[in-house]
Amino acid sequence: MHKIKQIFSSCCFAGTLVLMSQSAMGQDVYVYAASGQSDEQLAEDRYACHRWAVAESGFDPSLFDGVAPLRSVKVPVPRNESQGATEKGTLAGAITGGIIGSHDNNAGKGAVIGAIVGTIIGSATEEQGRQEARDKARFEARKKANEIAQTRAQLALRKSNYRRALTACLEGRGYTVR
Repeated sequence: MHKIKQIFSSCCFAGTLVLMSQSAMGQDVYVYAASGQSDEQLAEDRYACHRWAVAESGFDPSLFDGVAPLRSVKVPVPRNESQGATEKGTLAGAITGGIIGSHDNNAGKGAVIGAIVGTIIGSATEEQGRQEARDKARFEARKKANEIAQTRAQLALRKSNYRRALTACLEGRGYTVR
């Protein structure tokens, strides 16, 4: 405990105004010794109030170096289950058209017509699969973005609660906090 007091005492500036940087808070905390407290007393009070504010808020600014920066989150696009439907449709349509056309001795023409119809149906099926895969990826991206936003909001609230607790403690010990 004596070592901690020395560290805090050496960090304090002479005079009644002490600037204590709170980079995790995104702002500085100015503490004025309103009742003539010494620098050593300020260091002790500051440490005690910091510990109390951490216990009250569940947030320790020394463990954070600010709000996490915005970042890109990679969301994989799911596999298109309909991939290859165009080729399968072309082949199935050609075979079906050839069989139907063989009844009229026109298997070639039936195969061509069947291939065209099969390609159209297969392409539509494949495109629908691509769209569903993109929609799933968008949904996952929104879900992750909401999770990140919620985490950031909770962190901001905990920071605010820490600041309020620290201020209340220091003011209760006769300091003015800005």
